[in-house]
Amino acid sequence: MNTKKIICLVLSLVLCTALFAACGKTETPADDGQNPVMNIVGTYMNDRCTATIEADGTDGAKVSAYWGDTARDGFQWELTGTYDAATKRINYTDAKKSSVTYTDVDQFDVNEVLFENGTGYIQINEDGTLTWNDDQDADMAFEPLEFVPLVDEEDTQASEADTQASEADTTDGTDAAGEEVSHEFTDYTGIYSSGRCSIEIGGDKDNATISVTWGSSAAEASVWTMKGSFDPDTLRITYTDAVKANRVYDENGEVASETVEYEDGYGRIQFYGDGTLAWQDEVEADQLDGMTFEKTIVGCLRNF
Repeated sequence: MNTKKIICLVLSLVLCTALFAACGKTETPADDGQNPVMNIVGTYMNDRCTATIEADGTDGAKVSAYWGDTARDGFQWELTGTYDAATKRINYTDAKKSSVTYTDVDQFDVNEVLFENGTGYIQINEDGTLTWNDDQDADMAFEPLEFVPLVDEEDTQASEADTQASEADTTDGTDAAGEEVSHEFTDYTGIYSSGRCSIEIGGDKDNATISVTWGSSAAEASVWTMKGSFDPDTLRITYTDAVKANRVYDENGEVASETVEYEDGYGRIQFYGDGTLAWQDEVEADQLDGMTFEKTIVGCLRNF
């Protein structure tokens, strides 16, 4: 065997060894060290219940929730769990539920610890909502609950500044950069939120429906309902038939009483190309001054 053949044989063996080694290697995704819970942190709400998710350590989640029973009394849950990014689920075994009385906006006294070491899981859905399945409270009108993520206050303030600066452009169907935006009404239906107020837009172009809920306390809320038509040129719904009602809810979340405040409110909903809207109501002008609502979910949720 001459020298060239020996060299070729050696090179072939080296290449085969490298190929086998490569075939047996499993690629491991890079770990940036960030807790995956950071992708779902925030405050979620559903009717009289709010839930807040925070990151805890490298893969843990800390959750606190409050369900208003009356204007000052309610139930508080506190729990920690591990988050499975593959299933988008927080599993927990240490939930603590207490009956509490609020003495201030952010201060409460614990009246009684109802249970500890509660078990269950919180499922993060593809549309950004969550469903809470709690083993101990399975017999309550509590499951399944879908929560709509609330808008971060700092982000909302920044959005308000941007919106006010671009209002002259957006009313003619362009965004702040002068780019064309959609004129299809279906692209603007959904739920928008700002603080404790949410606006649901539904219906169709000629019969747009608007429902506004503004929680004043754990057991009380003001609700507006109105209908109008959508102008695709100005991206605006105008209405003249707004009905405002003040509601009080019972311990089961049902409407215990309702008082109509007025029935002939008028105003408009102004949409912007960046996923926000401004509610400009002539009767509630002082209360709405400077508020901007950001879309939190596309389409309309079912009522609970």
